[in-house]
Amino acid sequence: MKRKSTIIIVSLLTCTPIAAQQQGEDSLATENQNSAIFLNAASDGKPREISLGLPTNNNSAVTIFEDGLPVSYYIYQFFPFKSWHGGASAERTTTMQPLEAAMRYGEINSYVNSFNRIGSARFRGSAAYTVGSHGQQKFDVNISGPIANGWRYSLSTFQNFDPGSNHTVCPELKDRHQFYKGVISRQFSDGRGQMALVYQHVNYRTMQENYGPFIFVGDGSVEQFGDFRLGKDSYWPELASYSYMDFKTAEMKSASIDDGNRDVTHHATFTLDYDLGNDMHLNFRSRMKTGTSERGASTLGGIEHVDATSSAYTYADGTAFSGDLQRRSLLNYDVTGTALMTNAEIQYKKHRHSLRIGIDYDYDYQNVTVSSINFSHEVKIRPDILLFKGDKFYNFNTSGEFYKGRENKLAAYAMDEWNIGRRTSLIGFIRLEHNHLHGQSANNQGDDTSNTRYPGFNLTKGRITTFNEHFLNGAVGLNFTHRITPHLSFKAEAIATRTNRNTFSYGGFIDPPTTPTDTKFAQAGLSYVNSWLNIVSQLVGISQSNINSRTAFQHALQHETAGYPIGYIESKMQPVNYGIESFGWTTDAMLTPVKGLTLHMQLTLRNPQYRHYGFTPTFSDGVTETYDFSGNNVTNLHKAEFTIEPSYTTNRWRLWLTARYISKQYINKTNSLYYDGRWETFAGMDYHLTPRCRLSLNLINWLGQKGASGSIASADLVEDASAYTNYLMAGTFIRPFTMEFGVSLDF
Repeated sequence: MKRKSTIIIVSLLTCTPIAAQQQGEDSLATENQNSAIFLNAASDGKPREISLGLPTNNNSAVTIFEDGLPVSYYIYQFFPFKSWHGGASAERTTTMQPLEAAMRYGEINSYVNSFNRIGSARFRGSAAYTVGSHGQQKFDVNISGPIANGWRYSLSTFQNFDPGSNHTVCPELKDRHQFYKGVISRQFSDGRGQMALVYQHVNYRTMQENYGPFIFVGDGSVEQFGDFRLGKDSYWPELASYSYMDFKTAEMKSASIDDGNRDVTHHATFTLDYDLGNDMHLNFRSRMKTGTSERGASTLGGIEHVDATSSAYTYADGTAFSGDLQRRSLLNYDVTGTALMTNAEIQYKKHRHSLRIGIDYDYDYQNVTVSSINFSHEVKIRPDILLFKGDKFYNFNTSGEFYKGRENKLAAYAMDEWNIGRRTSLIGFIRLEHNHLHGQSANNQGDDTSNTRYPGFNLTKGRITTFNEHFLNGAVGLNFTHRITPHLSFKAEAIATRTNRNTFSYGGFIDPPTTPTDTKFAQAGLSYVNSWLNIVSQLVGISQSNINSRTAFQHALQHETAGYPIGYIESKMQPVNYGIESFGWTTDAMLTPVKGLTLHMQLTLRNPQYRHYGFTPTFSDGVTETYDFSGNNVTNLHKAEFTIEPSYTTNRWRLWLTARYISKQYINKTNSLYYDGRWETFAGMDYHLTPRCRLSLNLINWLGQKGASGSIASADLVEDASAYTNYLMAGTFIRPFTMEFGVSLDF
């Protein structure tokens, strides 16, 4: 039995805050009406990532599916949110639960799962316009209709003009999204299915510059630094372009901030849904994606107070600089890539069994060159850039990367949903996957150290290495449900996956380990459903071993090295390997006490901790330091989260509110520093002026929270936090209070 449910996925991307979805009656209450789990307080341009207790920045996690296929082969280097929009072009947008995600992709996560509008039996159209209080404007349009003899069409465009709340000078628009989609589909005359061809072109220019300075008080709170208004003032210098040393050729080049941060992608997707008869159904999907990505990705280093008498920093006119200085690193990405993703699945129902048998074939090619630079500027609103020993940019390629390679992935999976009796069901799946990697990189192999990065490194001084690996990955899962009474049910679920490295893993200078990453997930609890209440309460555990990542660590030079003085803060990209475990409890409830009123609430408690997190890096001055964070709480992951979402609907009005509390998050890996908890708040009001015209008002961050966060690399080993009382630092923020006015028309 299916029933209608809804989820707010794109309420801040379009004027339509509700997108319909279908879910089974045993779904978590989170999936039901008025759930806003993907509303993102930090960004308007992408859905919020859902953490099950592990960091969400897994380099293989795709986060978004469309028409049954990943939007991108994996998250790097073509980020899925840059080539996806779930507004007027989407027929529906749902969530993919961990069991389904593990079977389809081999990852345990919650993904956005959307489906394109592929045409309509009669002409129809929708258009939405939204203007924000910080100057953002969005246009979202779709038209669809019949052609002839079962053929249909759908045409869509989404245009975003966003200067950002902090209004940087360069670029003038922080986000310029140009999205075009065309669909031709055919409904078979015998009513046995349909096929569709979707073409999409996206030109997405964005600069993720949401940084600013603030005072870390030391007790978890932050205060404003001087007259700098976090989220409203620009911390980016008037820097229209930057110079870098090409990592491959050593040639000095220049890139534009305004035009250099651009992804241009093309998608072509074919889908076929066909009833084979005898209770068998075929689903076939194939997508080719090709494009380029050019990015100048800036990250913050530390803030240092320097004295003019001993400083090597000056203004552009040669005047010695004295005061607080912000260090930054910037990675210049030059990426081309092509991906082919194909899935064929047979669905078969017989007696008490619903079977799914599928095959995935994926191919991915990427050619990636990353050149790195450092630069510094003042700590103030619209700061002046500073010269180091007369140079605006320096420390070239200490974090440079290069890899060029292909992945071929072939996987087979099977799932059986067995209704054992009227009260008991069992769902089980298995997935086996072979992944072949082949390509070139610039890492050290064996005892060779010629590719170790240092200031001025490039491939004319290093050498090209090759890799050719075969990996067997897999996933298995089991879900058991037993209805104890007509209203009370017991649920249990267990999933295990094994993954290994991909081409991205070869970007650094250290040959990545071959040890696989194992992830284990289990949950068990009770659910209760009646006419006005749907509640699920579960214990949840998750663990992951051998997580491979590249992390930037800071080190004060103890010896003069490569022309840099003692005390100079070096930023070093270091490969690390560690594990994480988390155990917790979550309760999710949906209440409908009276007609038109719904109330969703969710409480999650957990304790994510590092496991086997120790390593010993050596810096440019020859100094070796030891890190060991095992048993500490994972940084930037909160232990508690509470969400309350009331919604009230009448014939013409709909009022809704979302308030999400996130508990304190640790700044450093020793857990001696942390940020207090905060609220992320959204609200909206819709009014149907006519049956075809709707007006809306959306409010983001109506409590005016700063949401300041950021790491202090120099404090990762600090046990005594007293040195960081009233500490000047810089980090990120969530969007400030924002109002969005919208109008949408159906025609």
